[in-house]
Amino acid sequence: MLSDASEVDLLSQFKGFLETPDIRKIYSSAIPVFEFPEVKITAELIAALEKIAHPRNSVLGKRMESFFEIAIQFSDRYDLIASNIQVNQHKITLGELDFLVYDRLKDQALHVELVYKIYILDPEAGRDEEMLIGPNRKDSFLEKMQKITNKQLPLLNHRETQKYLDKFGLDPGNIEQQICFKAQLYSNDSDVNYHNGAYLSLQEFQELEKKDSFFYAPKKNLWSSRPEFCKRWHSFAEILKEIDQLFQKKKSPLIWMKSANGYSSFFVVWWK
Repeated sequence: MLSDASEVDLLSQFKGFLETPDIRKIYSSAIPVFEFPEVKITAELIAALEKIAHPRNSVLGKRMESFFEIAIQFSDRYDLIASNIQVNQHKITLGELDFLVYDRLKDQALHVELVYKIYILDPEAGRDEEMLIGPNRKDSFLEKMQKITNKQLPLLNHRETQKYLDKFGLDPGNIEQQICFKAQLYSNDSDVNYHNGAYLSLQEFQELEKKDSFFYAPKKNLWSSRPEFCKRWHSFAEILKEIDQLFQKKKSPLIWMKSANGYSSFFVVWWK
């Protein structure tokens, strides 16, 4: 594979995470949206980012959890109480609470579930929220919301969770549950409120104007970043070879493109 995590620095990835909007401001639900704090980039914050470069953060979800934790720690509004609280019963894992946070503004303890997703808006998958599917068509927005609502949020009130909350002097009845659901959208519909780029078939990608253009296929744990922060680029022939390798595994790569017109980001999907 051509991609290398060192090609996009952690600060650029973190800034991309901060800038990714909460999808539920468009697709609402009954569960409150977490009010993401303002975060100032300081030398201390950068030093904290440098400490997360370890195997645990080699996958997108864990890296975004580390970014969230740093954002909370360096915010003026919130205090981090605990993170990744694994609830066990008779040596069996019942589930995990992502974050317990204290909101100083509201004088309120929060249970926050964090999600960071990349979705294709595919009209063939359905209407409205039904259109939001993963680049490989293996997951969807509705499936994720159902899992959070039916499994992850009820865990707070499970009797086995109380002994973990007791360590922090917390009563589940006094904890407000919220979701931070950051998501990038890739759509071929220009009327979508916001989107990060389009999605193309292999043939459509091959038909792009490629003169003086360069490409990069970031690994999934880099997807929060933007293409202009990429430090290394590849030729069309090189990237086409990498796409072919990923297609054989039924994986749809995110492609960053640098051309005379600037930078662009899009998926090349194997199923179109």
